[in-house]
Amino acid sequence: MKELFIPTKKNNYKPYLLRKGLLVFYTIILVVVNTFGGALGISKISASDITATTLISLTNQERSAAGLNTLKTNAKLTAAAKAKAQNMFEEQYWDHFGPNGETPWQFIIAEGYNYVYAGENLAKGFRTSEGVVEAWMASPTHRDNILSKNYKDIGIAVVSGELLGKETILVVQMFGNLTTEVYGSSTETETKTVTPVTKSTVIESGQIKAISITNPKVNDILSDPTILIQGEVEGDKDDYTVEVYDLDSSIGEVDGEGDSWEYSSEDIWEDGSHELEAKVKGTSVVSDKVSFTVDTSSPTIVQESLAVIKDENTYTITFDTDEAWDEIKVISNGEEVSFSSEDGTEIVLENFTPGDSVVLSVSDEAGNTSEVDISEYFLEGDSEESTNFSWALLVNSIKTTDGINVIVAGFILVLLSIEVFVLWRKGKLGKSIGDLFVIMLWVTILTIGIFKGFGGISV
Repeated sequence: MKELFIPTKKNNYKPYLLRKGLLVFYTIILVVVNTFGGALGISKISASDITATTLISLTNQERSAAGLNTLKTNAKLTAAAKAKAQNMFEEQYWDHFGPNGETPWQFIIAEGYNYVYAGENLAKGFRTSEGVVEAWMASPTHRDNILSKNYKDIGIAVVSGELLGKETILVVQMFGNLTTEVYGSSTETETKTVTPVTKSTVIESGQIKAISITNPKVNDILSDPTILIQGEVEGDKDDYTVEVYDLDSSIGEVDGEGDSWEYSSEDIWEDGSHELEAKVKGTSVVSDKVSFTVDTSSPTIVQESLAVIKDENTYTITFDTDEAWDEIKVISNGEEVSFSSEDGTEIVLENFTPGDSVVLSVSDEAGNTSEVDISEYFLEGDSEESTNFSWALLVNSIKTTDGINVIVAGFILVLLSIEVFVLWRKGKLGKSIGDLFVIMLWVTILTIGIFKGFGGISV
């Protein structure tokens, strides 16, 4: 029995369990388990360390490395990605386009995201976020999406279920931009200078006497970049035309009807400050100016700043955002959780029991919302402070087949360590260095495969 595990003179200083024939046998076992585990009744998936938060962080790392803007999490794109994943499970298909004519764009539009640019990446069967992004970056079409200059927003869904007879994890990554502005483009636009007009103090009989803008209102902050300008007139209402100006530059005109008029531009309004003015064409009748702001970007939680500290039944969440926010929510299993906060970037949850899903949501004054899944920060671990990585998360992410891989790799590593120690004590280490190197390489490859995620498909 001793010769099975420990190098001795009887086994020529090579344990029987580390002979080449048995290494081949171990390899065959692992191939069978990883390839046909489902048919053998071995669980194909369990908990995974694929999270939307990590995927977005890794995506932005790739964009930053390429000198591009980072993408902001958009709640509407996140909802669209989740709806697409659920539709693939419901209709049992794996493609950008569904069997009933489903398209990626219909899910985006259905959530109210009126995109100018949009894109989608899909992946399935992976077990780590790093594995997903590496596969996308290795594919020219997926890489083009990740590194596109056209996008400003991102939404990702990670959903598990049964697809085409197999338990799997689907990842849907959606990109978007609500404006025509792309990264690296000039923010300057060609404008026409017009002579400012003033209200006339003399109004002739039969003329329109006054004009006003009723929508948008003064100091409005709007998150929808498609704005319908509305107004009213007083006086003679037959056959009149309204000229509309923004920041003293003409943007268009529209024929009025009755005592009201409305103007809708085909262009998307850019983020920033605007100042509207309306004029009755051919007259000196001008409205008061209406100043408002367009804000379509969501405040983003800085991933590196997130931390959760536990003290008995109290949790303290600390975080930073890249811009000011107006409202914050903590949602556990779909239910909003009450909390206390002193400085706005540190919130305290008292007598709180985390659910399976915990989401931190921040919204700005315009109603733009960004959500971050922080469930992993509440996993039990040795440390009271949870960060982006924990041993608890690592252990929970290992599925049944990976468990077998870990056991085999660990067993071989222990035997290898014993052999190295004995050969070193006997002064025979140099003669066996070649065989030891082969075994160590085998263990290393297996270990990398376990923690980087075997397999997986992206489309």
